[in-house]
Amino acid sequence: MEADEIRKTIKACIANVTSISPEVIDDDASYIDDLSLDSLSILETVVEVEYRFKIKVSEEELSAIRTVGDTVLTVQKYLCAQAA
Repeated sequence: MEADEIRKTIKACIANVTSISPEVIDDDASYIDDLSLDSLSILETVVEVEYRFKIKVSEEELSAIRTVGDTVLTVQKYLCAQAA
């Protein structure tokens, strides 16, 4: 799966949880500082991303994710591992 497709899906997940338009979500947008998400909204977004991509991200890696771009890279990593 291409990075642009992953990015588009992640932004759609964020939009679904928060009602923020995907068009205004940048890759460097921080979930807390830029998108003003609380911990519950972040958790809901993670659950939806995991469901859409059929992956399960470890707690340790989840704690390191701060931005949309971080999420894209993490999903890419898991999808590559599944394909191998």
